[in-house]
Amino acid sequence: MEVEGGGSVAEREAPISVPRLWSAEALRGWVTPLAIPGVPPTLRTPEEYYAAPIDSYRTYPVYHPDWEPPDYLEWIEAQGPQPLIEPARLHTRADWIAAGQAVFEQLDIAASRNTDARAVAFLHDREAIAQSNTTVTADGIIPSFRWVVDASGEVKLTRGECTMCHLRVMEDGSTVPGAPGNLRGGGLAVEAVLRTLAGGFQERGIELAEFDYVAFAVPWIDDDVHENLRGMSESEVFELNRSIIPGTFARFNGSPYYITKIPDIRGIRERHFFDATGEFRNRSPADLARYAVWVSGVEDGRFGRYEVLTAEQRHMRSRPPDEALYALALYLYSLDPLPSPHPLDARARRGEEIFTAEGCDVCHTPPLYTNNKLLAVEGFVPPAGRELPTANEVMSATIDTDPGLALETRKGTGYYKVPSLRGVWYRGLFGHSGFVASLSDWFDPLRLHEDYVPSGWKGPGVTHRAVPGHSYGLDLSAEDRAALVAFLLTL
Repeated sequence: MEVEGGGSVAEREAPISVPRLWSAEALRGWVTPLAIPGVPPTLRTPEEYYAAPIDSYRTYPVYHPDWEPPDYLEWIEAQGPQPLIEPARLHTRADWIAAGQAVFEQLDIAASRNTDARAVAFLHDREAIAQSNTTVTADGIIPSFRWVVDASGEVKLTRGECTMCHLRVMEDGSTVPGAPGNLRGGGLAVEAVLRTLAGGFQERGIELAEFDYVAFAVPWIDDDVHENLRGMSESEVFELNRSIIPGTFARFNGSPYYITKIPDIRGIRERHFFDATGEFRNRSPADLARYAVWVSGVEDGRFGRYEVLTAEQRHMRSRPPDEALYALALYLYSLDPLPSPHPLDARARRGEEIFTAEGCDVCHTPPLYTNNKLLAVEGFVPPAGRELPTANEVMSATIDTDPGLALETRKGTGYYKVPSLRGVWYRGLFGHSGFVASLSDWFDPLRLHEDYVPSGWKGPGVTHRAVPGHSYGLDLSAEDRAALVAFLLTL
């Protein structure tokens, strides 16, 4: 393409320079300290990280049998192992963003790859797929899974690394990359993936009965609720995991008792912190790529003098190339929240007036509808002398939401970040653990009562519970609450 002044876009554009993602300099000041002093998460050294072999293979969609092309698996096998990304072919920013989209769609969890015949049969059984309520998109793709040919030369079933959590399928079957995931079902294919992952843990000396304790225990706090995870039976682990609902995830270092709501990462370039507890800073696309390193399994398992993984268990089996993760970050930085289909009509305009009159814009400041600051939870007093977070990154107010995730997990910084309200019309869950499933429920004063039945995540073995905190808007009349919701749905 020629541009005014002569030369092609590629010639005129400054080349993309991929930074070294895991370096001591880049990691400095990136992590928000945990609430309790003396237990800083240990980050792997650059030498440890880059010693891991690169695993980077192209993957392919899994189709519903009514949409699968003829001889599809044979065609995939004939491709042989193909690279996920080819940096030498990327010349413009647009090239890198397109490559990042491919990484988002194709990056898989290498440890989940398997050749389970029952899983393959399930994915070719239309009745079984329907009975298991497995999500299928409008173009016939089952987005929870991918096919891959790795170094073995075999076609294997695998799980998407990014799309597993950050792909939303709308009612019409269209997909929204970067939105909170809502994928369901999977039947025998999910079982095969979980068995494969469990086998990988066992190879590293982590039995299934110990995995949840290793993943979630907080040994430096008294009466740690996760102590009861040690030695759970398989049936008990299954029951624990049944409480997890689409749109939530028991993250490593998080907790099944203080679940993590999957965030909306559309508009991520305008947000200053990652995670509900503001655990990491977002200073540039490189920080987002770094965060992708972290969530894809680089956790060291050491917190000060506490170790939840042995040296062998900490050993990294593989890693994606820096170029793939940086391209991914550039792609995610390019995504904006979807435009709302809801009209800014008279009722919504009345809601906008209420939004301003009630002071909602102090925290949810337009045009981003967040001030990008942190709120300390009740009971947390930042230790004296801490440099991070800085004073201008923290609000003096508290909103009395459930402090568990911020104080009783290995992600607990003592803070929650102020979320953006842009795109709330398509997200589906509200509160840092996804306690309720709609804005109307969030502004329902009945949620403060102990006999309330949350429409979102309830917790293991829980049928009813109060959803405390964020009392703003609860004392409005029903008419004004409806108007406020109407306005928020336009954002």
